[in-house]
Amino acid sequence: MNMPQNYKIMFDDIAWFEAGDGMRYKRVQLGDRQVRLVEWDKAMVHADWCLKGHIGYVIEGEVELDIAGKVFKYAPGDVFIVPEGEAHKHRPKVLTEKMRFFSVEKAS
Repeated sequence: MNMPQNYKIMFDDIAWFEAGDGMRYKRVQLGDRQVRLVEWDKAMVHADWCLKGHIGYVIEGEVELDIAGKVFKYAPGDVFIVPEGEAHKHRPKVLTEKMRFFSVEKAS
């Protein structure tokens, strides 16, 4: 997607991508970056560690992120910054029925 003339991304106009395992998202890629609106439900199990870097803003719900063996809790209004790589490997555990956040990251 090219940058819209008004520099505005309309997530309401983008369909959800069902990733399975209690996760869905809307995504816009601009060059080597992407922005996503992500929703996880409580049933989501992230069995593998994620090594990708993320900057996220929690919109709704609560989540615990296990980052390299240390657990941090995030709620609406919180921002998390997780660098990429093995030293910052992470996986989430949703604490509420669903959790929604906005994410900026390298495109995969």
